[in-house]
Amino acid sequence: MTIHNQWRGCAVYKLLIFAVGLVVATRPTADGAEIKVISAKAAGLFLGELAPQFERVTGNKVNISYDEAGIVRKRILDGEVFDVTFLPAGWEEVRKTLASDPVAIGHSDLGMAVLSSAPKPDTSTNEATKRTLLAVKSIVYTDPRTGGIAGGLFARMIERLGIADEVNKKSKLVAGQLNATFVAKGEAELAVQLSSEIREVPGVQFVPMPPDFRASVTFSAATAAAAKEPTTAKAFLEFLTSPGVASAIRSKGFEPG
Repeated sequence: MTIHNQWRGCAVYKLLIFAVGLVVATRPTADGAEIKVISAKAAGLFLGELAPQFERVTGNKVNISYDEAGIVRKRILDGEVFDVTFLPAGWEEVRKTLASDPVAIGHSDLGMAVLSSAPKPDTSTNEATKRTLLAVKSIVYTDPRTGGIAGGLFARMIERLGIADEVNKKSKLVAGQLNATFVAKGEAELAVQLSSEIREVPGVQFVPMPPDFRASVTFSAATAAAAKEPTTAKAFLEFLTSPGVASAIRSKGFEPG
């Protein structure tokens, strides 16, 4: 194999070729194109890393606003104009507003957080998990009424385990936060959220859900039928699914696709 062929096969070369093609495909106007993105909050972990990279490569701008998933869906159904949206689920509700099928960007596992210095709770079975949740003095999880998927999954789990009343009496329901920060600051003994969000908080450890309730939540993206910048919106999704950004997605606690 020649040095030229070795170079052509490497990931850096592929990313360079992709970037050149992206610049050509989304060549900005004098002021640069600007796309509006509305996104579920958890996707902000990788978007905060990758949107600036896309801006540097193309000269265009990515304007992102974040909400819990249920609020994002409501904004879409209420007629808000956007170019791209990121959601973990519920695509059927907004399907008529989309120009493309959702494309998977990254997925993360549901779990719990406790202090790194604390013994890791036993969640190997449903019964062990019930004992863990009943023993802790305080819990934080995302209010299911906001449409936050982690909160909804946890609420269904404690219902099925038959301990919803006991758990909710000592739970704090929140929205739009890294729930593990309450654990890190000593304000709660246990928090529930996606692994990607838990691993953003120093001083806590990730605890998996019991096998019957393990869930991997995929964040997907789609372009809007009424997008003002459809070409740039499409290029943004191509950038987010390109091989060269996989390591950045993993660095934020997600697995690509």
